[in-house]
Amino acid sequence: MKITQVALLTLLLFVSAGLSLQAQSRYSDREYKQFTVGIAPISLLTRFGKFNVRGEWAYANNKSLSLLVAVPINTRVPVLIANDVDVNEGKAIRNNFTNLGFTLENRFYLGRDVPRGFYLAPYARYTRYNLSRTVEKASNNSTTVVTGTLGGAGLGASAGVQFNMGDHMTMDITFAAVDVKWMRGTLRYKTNDPDNDIYQFRDQVEQEVKDIPVIGKGLVTAIDGEQVKASVGGIVVPGYRFNVTVNFAF
Repeated sequence: MKITQVALLTLLLFVSAGLSLQAQSRYSDREYKQFTVGIAPISLLTRFGKFNVRGEWAYANNKSLSLLVAVPINTRVPVLIANDVDVNEGKAIRNNFTNLGFTLENRFYLGRDVPRGFYLAPYARYTRYNLSRTVEKASNNSTTVVTGTLGGAGLGASAGVQFNMGDHMTMDITFAAVDVKWMRGTLRYKTNDPDNDIYQFRDQVEQEVKDIPVIGKGLVTAIDGEQVKASVGGIVVPGYRFNVTVNFAF
């Protein structure tokens, strides 16, 4: 099953669980919408390898569970990342990037009109980035292929607000969210450049990847058959998250 299908199925199960429990839950005499489902329009504009969707289930009159799913969509490798991983200058003839993620929050609303008002939330987060990039060098008609993954999980805390946009519409803004993730990843390089032997190529890769922000100093390069592998076994990476979703409440 494709990653996109798994992510959408996860969100569907989350919605179904909330609906099945809705009839069983009675927390106060105040009427409130117990479930919201929404999309993050900013994720379509930034095109950073994903499209964010969100579901929220109010399991008490001031508490909820919120699941944000980063559904992978194929986009171009961002320029900054491409510059960091490229070994030789040339024309990119393949340039794919995707981002899969899950963020599960346990929200505590400061009022008793969930899901409305200001909230604080501890959360758990999983993120995985994938890239595939092929660069063609015209001077000697050679190609260099770079494939890589970087992923990990972590914990954090967020603050935000959700407010009405109508009887069944809300806007949710997570304006401050910080976390610490344990990440590991691998970059693989393969080339048919006649000007390089495998040992020279390894030295080029090592020089280039050391400049990658945050993870560069932890990357270790090694010859792996006809490829050069740069891997990081496990590092702690801080993160910041901002998100806006427009939601349907019911």
